[in-house]
Amino acid sequence: MNRKIIVQTFLLAICAGMAMTQENAGGLEAARRMMAAGQVPGAIAAYRGYLAKHPSEAGEMELAEAYRRVHNFTEARKVLQQAQREHPRSAGILKALGNLELEAQSYGAAVAAFRKALAIAPNDLELRNFLGSAYQGKNERAAALGEFNFVIVHDAKNQLAHYLRAQLYADDGENEKALPDAQMVVDGRPEYVPGRVLLAKIQVRLKQCGAAAENLRPAHELHELDAQGLFVLANAYECGGTGAKEVREEFATAAAAEHQRQENEVQSKHLVEQANELARDNKFAEAMGLLEEALAQNPENAFAFSQKAKIFFSLGNMRGAKEAILRAVELQQYQPDFLYVKGVILEREGNLDEALGIFLEVTEINPGEADAYFEIGKIRLQQGDRDAARAAFRKAAEIDPGEEEYRKAADRLK
Repeated sequence: MNRKIIVQTFLLAICAGMAMTQENAGGLEAARRMMAAGQVPGAIAAYRGYLAKHPSEAGEMELAEAYRRVHNFTEARKVLQQAQREHPRSAGILKALGNLELEAQSYGAAVAAFRKALAIAPNDLELRNFLGSAYQGKNERAAALGEFNFVIVHDAKNQLAHYLRAQLYADDGENEKALPDAQMVVDGRPEYVPGRVLLAKIQVRLKQCGAAAENLRPAHELHELDAQGLFVLANAYECGGTGAKEVREEFATAAAAEHQRQENEVQSKHLVEQANELARDNKFAEAMGLLEEALAQNPENAFAFSQKAKIFFSLGNMRGAKEAILRAVELQQYQPDFLYVKGVILEREGNLDEALGIFLEVTEINPGEADAYFEIGKIRLQQGDRDAARAAFRKAAEIDPGEEEYRKAADRLK
């Protein structure tokens, strides 16, 4: 099971608003407005500015969520761990930390966080569902079942607990026990296709083939079944004695397409890695050929576009570089490396203000990007702000003390 589907966003922003810098952010609500508007790097800056003066549990949890939104699990974890040290009796912080680990599939760490939270809030049923899911991830099935049983005893209509318990029973071959749980999920959420597929799988095992086919038919007619769902439906028709051939062919086509897609993605990734090696040796033509092959395999390989941008930049083709990096950023909006390359291209073009904004965005997404701080220092120096340039160079040197260029740049401005 993909555990990401049960990871919850705890504190959603409630208003939309215009982007604001860290300096003029008007507090926690400003950060929330930016989160609601999808301006996550700006929201991170606003949260950090607010929390520097007004430490708060809610703000820290929301900052961690902002880092999670930009896929920086390292910073999100740091924020939550620090918040937990400051608020050791907060079940909410531990719950957020556990969900972060659950999403990262670090099931042992998730269990540890959830159990600490449960010691504080033993009657939190959502928390017990999360803990049960983490136990499932660790394959500690008895412990998981204990949590789901507790939830259902205290909330007989809890959909998530019934779904997860049905999965657990079905995986163990206890189909008679799984059936009522799965049926309750479908009755409560008839539009939830994974619930229908689970129920149909159990029904087929129990030779309730007509019911299984009827259960999946609406989703099939709406083309909502993936390869697994088609496989279950074909089994239902087969054991029912009719209609299996057409669905079996659909399943074969869908499974082959999914397999081919996965193969193409792996091959595309390997081609980009080979192209990177060639580019490091200045074999740009050969590298570009491999990147074109990579994109033929997977047209949405953002790293292939980024590498193309770097090669175009090295060859002085700013137009090609810009087109390629914009496509990479379009595919992965918050990838710091892509944004950094975009900033460097803008800087080369002389768009210093726009480039500065991009580099600042990079440092909000990932505070450990020393290169971005170095570029900020260079731009600040060109703009005549020596104090800001010195601070940026010092920050770069602090992050990467082994890079002599950063230290020299800071020393020159003493």
